[in-house]
Amino acid sequence: MKSIKIFLAILFFSNFCNAQWYQVPSGTSKSLLSVSFINLNTGFSVGSSGSLVATSNTGATWQTINLGDTTYTLRKIYFKDQLTGFILGHSPLGVFPAPPLDSLHTRIYKTTNGGINWFVDQPRIVDVFFNNLDFVNTNVGYISGGLYSVGPNKLFKTSNGGNSWYEIPTGINGNILAMKFTDENSGIIGLMNKIYRTTNGGVNWTMVYENTGNEFNLVFDIKFINSNTGFAAGGYFLDTLNKNRFVLKTTNGGQNWTYLLNDNSATMINSLTVINEGLIYAAGSVNSFSSQNRGFIIKTINGGSTWSNEPVPTVMPLADLKNSNIRGFAVGLNGTIYKKDNIVSVTQISTVVPESINLYQNYPNPFNPSTSIKFEINKAGFTQLKVFDITGKEMKNLVEGFKEAGTYEVKFDGIALNSGIYFYKLMTNGTTITKSMVLIK
Repeated sequence: MKSIKIFLAILFFSNFCNAQWYQVPSGTSKSLLSVSFINLNTGFSVGSSGSLVATSNTGATWQTINLGDTTYTLRKIYFKDQLTGFILGHSPLGVFPAPPLDSLHTRIYKTTNGGINWFVDQPRIVDVFFNNLDFVNTNVGYISGGLYSVGPNKLFKTSNGGNSWYEIPTGINGNILAMKFTDENSGIIGLMNKIYRTTNGGVNWTMVYENTGNEFNLVFDIKFINSNTGFAAGGYFLDTLNKNRFVLKTTNGGQNWTYLLNDNSATMINSLTVINEGLIYAAGSVNSFSSQNRGFIIKTINGGSTWSNEPVPTVMPLADLKNSNIRGFAVGLNGTIYKKDNIVSVTQISTVVPESINLYQNYPNPFNPSTSIKFEINKAGFTQLKVFDITGKEMKNLVEGFKEAGTYEVKFDGIALNSGIYFYKLMTNGTTITKSMVLIK
């Protein structure tokens, strides 16, 4: 009887953790600002006072890595592949007396062995704090940032995998707070009150969104799930203003933006994780000047029509939110790391490596309104699973991201679609498999 009770307790705890965010030991009390995973097991997080922590057990526990300098704030960690990663750090910013401008600079760290060792790659780029780093392929990447809400900013490009960088003048005033490139030429940047778009690699920029009703409307994060569909988020950060958190969406590559969320919650969104067009998570905090220092995670499962609060263990402000395979991670103040074991609609049901890549017939079929799709991949890699109508128009992006070898199952909800024949396509490691299914209402 005692063993049965223990088993039931373990089962309850496992199911609870799977459904909820829970806190894991981070190994630091410093504020964490960015998190990144390079595979199912291995991840890193960086933050204030030169803090760098790493995990090798899917985020269950984290250990401190000493970079040798506790004065720098580490703003961003980014891996362009499983071996090559970068950390953007900046010099200390005192409140009083103000530091001389020539002391304000960015330092770039780099690893070429998956985070085992780090070295200073670019020791000093003056008059800028870098916020963003994005590679569109093995060779081409961009770095951007600035110092203040007004004034000059900087955009750098690499064409050799980050071995060297050259500046591209933007002609735009304001700190570049968020950036995303979907290919070498097409990019979006977010600043205070505005979003700009380029179609020629940053040489020229066109303003595609402006908030004229409020000042200090900061665009903190931009995510794209394909070349057309993207999301931007942020909020207002001063106590004296009626602060709105917001999420914007584009379906034409950033040419036009519409609101999915715009509410008077006195909070701001710092980070987005977009699983697909329907499932989106956002994390943030009350502004840094408020005495009510708290954080939140919200979620939509219907593309932004409605949003719900996710239960979190504490109310620490959160700076970054990422998904790794099926797990979610949020990091923030005082070394906070929250983990959720299943934040996506696709579930890994086996880690046994299949002999080949397989896409199974959905079940049930015909279906109304939902069905399950199972697939197998025999090698870790970037994986997509998309649904198309009979004309070839993309209707749903069910899976997009790095997946370990194994067997997966995803639930497809066709409640918003008309009856008819649809096709679902698996694309991974150079292989494409397509099958059909029938929705009957």
